[in-house]
This record gives sequence, structure tokens and C-alpha cells, in this order.
Amino acid sequence: MKMTKKRLAFFLLHLLFSAVVPIALVIVRYSTIANTKAAVGFKISITGVLLLIFVFWVVKKLFIDRKLTDLKAQGNIMLANLKTKQDPAEIAALEKELKNIKTLEAVFGSIIPLLFIVAAIIAFKALEAQLVTLSATLGYIGISYAVGFVFNVLYSREIHAKNGGNNNGE
Repeated sequence: MKMTKKRLAFFLLHLLFSAVVPIALVIVRYSTIANTKAAVGFKISITGVLLLIFVFWVVKKLFIDRKLTDLKAQGNIMLANLKTKQDPAEIAALEKELKNIKTLEAVFGSIIPLLFIVAAIIAFKALEAQLVTLSATLGYIGISYAVGFVFNVLYSREIHAKNGGNNNGE
């Protein structure tokens, strides 16, 4: 897939509104920048939890989801190969690799929701005292993410073949 200027701009705007602005909002709303020995301190009870959840979500979306998609595709290919192969050694190797892939899929598929549940419980405990401020911050983050969502859709629709196709973006 060709990376056009337009596609790159949409990706950067998506990244800005889905990652940079929300983190900046959390830091601005919850950091304590003062003339103290600790020039920058954070109310770790909620800010740390929010930042960790957000970083985890970004890592999940950028890396883990893609790896899971690749694993599922490999697993499907191996399942198809199992139906056609006759050599016992080849079948045994395919079964072993398929077991590894299916195990990784199951672990990631089960651990990720569990980690989100644990993070939510920790966040809810931390939210008890700061719910009003947090709701406003989350509202701004939601708006920023909605704008990022629009740019992500536009980025996803900017598809051009590397050799040919529409070259309007370059």
C-alpha cells in the first residue's frame, strides 16, 4: 500500500487526537507543577492509572491486535494444510505449530480482557475521590478521540496501490 501525503496526514492527525491530546489533557488536569523540590509530581492514584490504561490500550491496538490477526491467518492456513498433507512428519510439525498458535491466541484473548477488568477496578477505586474532575477530563478526551476516530476512518480509506492507481496525494 502506498503512503501518500494525504494518508500520512490522516494518520498523524489520528495519532494526535487519539494519543497525544488525551495524554496532554490528563497531564494538564492532574499534574502539580509548583516551585517545590519535586518540580513535577503526579497524583498517581488516578493519573497513573489513566496513563497506564491508555498506554496499554495503544500498545494493544498497535502491536497485539496485529499480531493476533497474523496468528489467526497463519492458523487458518495451517488448518487448510492439515487437510491436504499426507506426510506424517509434516502433519506432526503442522499440528505442533498450530497448537502453539492456538495457545498464544487463547492466552492473549483471555489475558487482555482480564487486564482491562483489573485496571478498571483500580481506576474505580481511585475515582471515588476525584470523579467530578475526571468526568470533565474524560469528556474532553472523548471529544478528542472522536476527532481522532474521524481521521482514522479517513486514513483507512486512503488506499492506493504502490505501482499505479490514483496519485492525487503525492
